[in-house]
Amino acid sequence: MSSQESPYVFRASKVPLVETSATLKVKEARMLGGMTTRYQERSPGPPNTGPWCETGHTAYIIAGRLRYEFPDHEVEIAPGDVVHIPAGHTHRHRPHVVGDETVKYFITEFT
Repeated sequence: MSSQESPYVFRASKVPLVETSATLKVKEARMLGGMTTRYQERSPGPPNTGPWCETGHTAYIIAGRLRYEFPDHEVEIAPGDVVHIPAGHTHRHRPHVVGDETVKYFITEFT
């Protein structure tokens, strides 16, 4: 292994940005210890009415604003904010882009 390679580093700049839906593009790395790291770009679009996400993750917002919908409340996050959502049905949520700006953010989740 060269001095530039490491199983501890996610070189997002070298991973292709993959379109997973009309409003979502993702770069993904599976890290040691069972963690998945994703860089995501979520574009404005119709409200997310799909299934609730029950996966736990922590997100750091780089640009744009997201509103996370929970069964009992909503919360809006902006650049520099971190949101941590535990896994499970009790914490189910759906993200919505606020405004016209594409949201750029990192997510980590443990499996």
